[in-house]
Amino acid sequence: MKFVYQQFSPISVRHNSKFSFEDVESVLGPLFGDYYGMQRLRSIITSVDHIWCIFDKKINRHIACALVQSHKHKNVLYIKLFGVAESSQGQGIGTHLLKSIKEWGEKERYFAVILHTQINNQKAIGLYEKVGFRKQYLFKDFFFHPHDMPSFVQSHEPDAYQMILYL
Repeated sequence: MKFVYQQFSPISVRHNSKFSFEDVESVLGPLFGDYYGMQRLRSIITSVDHIWCIFDKKINRHIACALVQSHKHKNVLYIKLFGVAESSQGQGIGTHLLKSIKEWGEKERYFAVILHTQINNQKAIGLYEKVGFRKQYLFKDFFFHPHDMPSFVQSHEPDAYQMILYL
């Protein structure tokens, strides 16, 4: 996916390019690797049918990625994982990536985009709301998986908001 202004920008949004595991892991691994573990993260990467990443031409690497699953029978896109490299946060990269997903979803006639986020992650909630997402449901213990990651849950909020962006 290319935008006219990207010809002059050091960043480009790529959708379903031939991403290597390393491309996606370099962004999402530092953000989610402790929670999921690298093997499970790779499993999530291979389970989705859409991957969006932002590539920074100045530093020659990916700086943001979104793993998205389409549910055509429900006409909905579900963002399984979304992350911006810590060094690139606060620069509008996440907003740009979410707007790219939104524009593509509208063009493909999807009804909505859905995601889950921890209820205490105010930075993420603010980003999602800025793009147009709204809190829809509160799920208790959504991120609580005692058999998988007890150490993570001890230090992180297990409750989540389901947020929705109507297209």
